[in-house]
Amino acid sequence: MVRLCGACLGLFAFSIAIIQGLMANNPAETTLVRGLEAMFVFCLIGLCVGWVAQRVLDEHAVRRHGEMFKEVEEDEPGQQTQTSISADARGEPARAAPGQVVAGT
Repeated sequence: MVRLCGACLGLFAFSIAIIQGLMANNPAETTLVRGLEAMFVFCLIGLCVGWVAQRVLDEHAVRRHGEMFKEVEEDEPGQQTQTSISADARGEPARAAPGQVVAGT
C-alpha cells in the first residue's frame, strides 16, 4: 500500500506537470525536468501518506481483533479453548495465522 500510494501520486504529478508544460508551450527539456522533479517530490509525499494509512489500518485491525475476541483473551492462560481441544482430538497440527509461530512445530 505504501509503494502504491507513492507511485500513484508520483505519476499523477508527472502527468500534470507534462500537460501544463505542453499547454504553456515550454521547451521539452524544461517540461521533462519539471515533470521529473514533481514526480520525485510527490512520490516521497505519497510514500509518507501510504505509510500513515498503513499504520492506521494496522492499528484498527488490532483494535477490532481485540474487540471481537475479548472473551477468548480473558480466559486463563493455562486453559485450552474449545477450538484447540478439537484440533488436538483430531490429531491435526495447530495452524497459525501468517507471521505467527505455533509452539511445538
